[in-house]
Amino acid sequence: RGSRALTWTGQLCQTRVSLGQVAGGARYHARMNPPELARSAVALLARPGSTLDRVAARPSPADAALLVGLTGALWSGLCLLLWRAGHAPSRALVPIGRSNYYLGQALWVIPVLLFGWVVVGGACHLLSRWAGGKGTRASMLACAGYAYAVPLAVVFVIPDIVAYLGFGFASLARLVRVTGLVLVVAEWALMSRAVVAAHQLAWSRAVPIALLALLVQAVLVGPVLR
Repeated sequence: RGSRALTWTGQLCQTRVSLGQVAGGARYHARMNPPELARSAVALLARPGSTLDRVAARPSPADAALLVGLTGALWSGLCLLLWRAGHAPSRALVPIGRSNYYLGQALWVIPVLLFGWVVVGGACHLLSRWAGGKGTRASMLACAGYAYAVPLAVVFVIPDIVAYLGFGFASLARLVRVTGLVLVVAEWALMSRAVVAAHQLAWSRAVPIALLALLVQAVLVGPVLR
């Protein structure tokens, strides 16, 4: 009887561990170390399809959140540079003094981007499930984090930093006309592929789902970022 009780106890512990490891039907995997995360981000640029498939198969929303946070940290650093140099945006919807706008954005850009990631990932997941997708929330959030953060950093934030340091504040207005359009296309394409990876939907369904999710995110996040 004692051995049977031990067996039942062991089975119960295993069940509790299994339930703790599984959320929404997907197993969460250990977070990558920084070099692995960096390699995955670079791999997304070279092999987006296979990279997102791998992320969907071994989802780690914590890694995705870290990528979004790091992108926000880069943007925050640029905002601090602009504020210290006395620059201000041409227009702003947030009711604070324009002279301190970039200081404020340096403080709120990381939480705002994290919110934007959750919105776009959550919208993609809900729409994909409605369209017949079988993926999990964890897989969608993980893939959406890569599709959201990496192009934002590579196409938008880093070029802005380089342009400002090399050519001054006036160059940013001209640059954003190009990088803004490229960013929209890149995020739309990668978010569509993220939906395909996470939910195994056809491109004909993934493309409008990604577009709608990104539009919702833009309406909520865009007004407070300059």
